[in-house]
Amino acid sequence: MRRTRHLPIPEQARALNVVLRGHYAYYGIAGNYAALHKVYRAVERYWRKMLCSRSWAGRHLTWERFHQLKARTPLVRPKLHRPYRARQALAVL
Repeated sequence: MRRTRHLPIPEQARALNVVLRGHYAYYGIAGNYAALHKVYRAVERYWRKMLCSRSWAGRHLTWERFHQLKARTPLVRPKLHRPYRARQALAVL
């Protein structure tokens, strides 16, 4: 993220979404949704922190303004790639 800090915001969101999609694809199994949501919130907080550090003027980026910005360039929400039904099919007794 440090390298992408000074890129335009849509490109930052695109780069973060690539990482989040990969994380969800690897760890997105049934029973792991809470952990995926924690990762999503951590990325959200870190992105706001990086946006605040871009310039002195950015130090006043409130959460309300950040959510407006995120509405225009949303982050990918957590998604399970192996739901419970798929896990039951893989179970061997």
